[in-house]
Parts: sequence; C-alpha cells; structure tokens
Amino acid sequence: MKEEITKIKLPSKFEDFNETRKNGFLKMKELKESGKKVAGIFCTYTPQEVIYAAGLIPVSLCATTEDSIKYAERDLPKNLCPLIKSSYGFAVSDTCPYFYFSDIVIGETTCDGKKKMYELMGDFKNVHVMQLPQNNNDELSLKLWTNEIYKLKRKLEETFDVEITEEKLWNTIKMGNQERRNLRKFFELGKLNPSPLSGVTMSGTQDAFGFNFNREEKNKSIVKKTKEVYEMWKKELKGKKSKRPRILITGCPIGGIRKKY
Repeated sequence: MKEEITKIKLPSKFEDFNETRKNGFLKMKELKESGKKVAGIFCTYTPQEVIYAAGLIPVSLCATTEDSIKYAERDLPKNLCPLIKSSYGFAVSDTCPYFYFSDIVIGETTCDGKKKMYELMGDFKNVHVMQLPQNNNDELSLKLWTNEIYKLKRKLEETFDVEITEEKLWNTIKMGNQERRNLRKFFELGKLNPSPLSGVTMSGTQDAFGFNFNREEKNKSIVKKTKEVYEMWKKELKGKKSKRPRILITGCPIGGIRKKY
C-alpha cells in the first residue's frame, strides 16, 4: 500500500489553480491515499448504487464553465455542445480533480457528441460506456438497460477485484433512497411563502451536497441545512406574503443556465 500511495501525484499545473480547485484536488488525493477508488460519472442515468456496492465513490464530472473549452477545441469541433467541450477540456488538461483521480469513467450514450468524447477519452483513461435505450415503453428497452447494468457490475468486479453482492446493493439502495427523501424535503422549502431560498441558491446548495463523499455525513448535512433554513423562515419570514412570480427552468443539466439572467 505504501508503494502505491507514493505514486499519487498532483498535476504539474497545480500551483496555477485557484483555491477552490486546489482544495478539490487535495480532498480527492486524501481519499485516494486512504485506499478509496473513484468512478467519474456524467449523467443521472448512471446507476450509482452499483458503484457504491463495489466500494467506489461516484463523482460527477459534468462541467458548466467555459474555462476549459479552449483545451477541448484542440480535438473537438468548435460548434460542438459547450457542455461536452467543457467536460472534455477539464479531462484532457488535468485541471479537474475529480477526473484526474478517477480510476474509471462511466459514460452513457445520451448524445452523439458524448459518444465521440468517450471515444477520445478512452485513449488516456479507463472508460466504460453504457448504452441507453431510446424509450421507456418498449419491452426490449428494459432488457437492454438491465443487461447494461449487469455489464457494469461485471466490469467493476473484474477491474477492482471486488464482489457486488445482493446485500451490498440493498444497503446502497436504502441509503440512496434516504438521501433522495432528505433532498425532497430540502427542495420542498421552496413551497413556503415567501420562499426562504432562491432556486439558484437551492440548486447550488444541492451541488455542494454532492461533493461530500461520506454518504452518512452528506445525509446529516442535508437534514441539518433543511432544519436551519426552516427555522430561519419561521423567525424572519413567516406571515409575510410575497407576490413575486416564480420562474421554472427545466432541462438537464441546468448548472450553467441558472447563472444567466
């Protein structure tokens, strides 16, 4: 183990990063040195329960900043989706701590642009691509997706020399369901009038929850934050009605869009 730890290095550009990115690298480096394995993911379709059951930590690699696009356009056409270029740019430039320390990247065929991105990533990273069905009302679609989940299970077991048991899967499913229930209660704060948090703040807070890699701590932090906000609403806002209109933004993902005015 000691010999393996000495091989874990920070990228050569580390000193050029801002403090937030430096902290991200250091946090992931600490996890790696404790023996943890990391799976980079791009989409909510990715079955995180299987990843957790294999003993890995899933972390989102989708990027919503333009900073890294310049690196991507060396390989990708300029008219390609900016989300893909941003994500690939971070990957190819070693400027994203979560991609840099990922032991495997799990992709999914949500669009042709991503398929090309995964193809190029495969030249410098261990990439496993899941084939998504095109609809949810065809019997064959369910068989396809079920088979893709089993293929992922076998890939993780073979790559990391682990066994994904039914008991491990049920444990991760239960914890994931509890996390989703906690998040639902957090977002239901938005039903209050006046709302204690803007949509931008709520979704940004959710993103912050996602980068707590201890699942028990993450669940506790969601519950704690929900309680804090509700108590603040009761003391400062309850009884004050607001007629401000509410705007619904839809799409996947909306990380970059929500910052536009």
